[in-house]
Formats: sequence, structure tokens, C-alpha cells
Amino acid sequence: MSKPSTAAGMPDELQRRLGVSDAVVIGLGSMIGAGIFAALAPAANAAGSGLLIGLAAAAVVAFCNATSSARLAARYPVSGGTYVYGRERLGDFWGYLAGWSFVVGKTASCAAMALTVGSYVWPGQAHAVAVAAVVALTVVNYAGVQKSALLTRVIVAVVLAVLAAAVVACLASDTADAARLGVGADAT
Repeated sequence: MSKPSTAAGMPDELQRRLGVSDAVVIGLGSMIGAGIFAALAPAANAAGSGLLIGLAAAAVVAFCNATSSARLAARYPVSGGTYVYGRERLGDFWGYLAGWSFVVGKTASCAAMALTVGSYVWPGQAHAVAVAAVVALTVVNYAGVQKSALLTRVIVAVVLAVLAAAVVACLASDTADAARLGVGADAT
């Protein structure tokens, strides 16, 4: 982690408490959290044998999003994120709209991910588990950004381990057939 900056003479600035590795892990956590467990089955159903092409396209879009956000953050190193980028590049109204769109989008995403956790942990009580997950994460976030980054590291590690185990199980299976990965007429 990088050393926190001291904003001498600038009491309104936030101190930097996360390093590059924390930012990368938080970005990974935002992209490959519970969504992979909720979105893959509907995507496979819609794409058919074109799923791998769809996943590759999604990876390109995610990479472009991540690199453009990183470049904007480097160009405008102040708190505010999407709001600041929109305001500085497009004007006050568009910055305001971008900021609120980001908040609404992230709120909906958090609700969907909490419901995904609830569906996996206790399907009969998915809503209650989702509320408990949101409360627990709120407590962690209240404890500080460094605690949030540590929890994100744990979550990303668990998700990657589960995905790796699923890939190994699929490849080691007797029913695995690489010919089924080819794009067929069912791709939409």
C-alpha cells in the first residue's frame, strides 16, 4: 500500500489510504463479484454456443471501462469520481446526471448482488439474507476503506477459487467435450 498523503493546508481533501493493488482488487471485485454466479446461466441460455464469444466481448468492454476510468482518475485526482469526470469534460448538468446515474446503477447492482448471495446461501430466505448481507457490508464500510479493501480481497479470492474449481471440475469430467465449444447454429 502506498503511504497516506498529508493534505497540509488543504483540510477539504481526502487522504489517500489505498494503494494501486487495493484499487486493482476493488476493480476486480466490482467486475467479478456475485454477478458471475447470477448472469452466466441467462447469458448461456441466450447466447447458446456463442457464449465464449459473448464473454470475450464482455471482457473487452470491461477492460475499456476499467482503463478509461483509470485514465480519468489520473487526470482528475479528486474525490467525486464519475460526477467530477462528467462535470470537467461535459459541464455541470452532465456531471450531475452522470453522478446520479452512477449512484442509481450501483444501488441496483448492490441489490441484485445481495439477492444473488441470498439465493445461494439460503434460497428459502433469500431476501432476509440479502438484507443481512447489506447490513454486514455497511458495518464493514463504516469501519473504514482499508477494512473494505481487505474484505474485497477475501471475496475476490473466494470467487476466483470457486471459478477455478468449477473449471477444473468441468475439464476433469468424463462428459467434457471440447467440440461443444464451437459456435453452432444455436448462437443468437
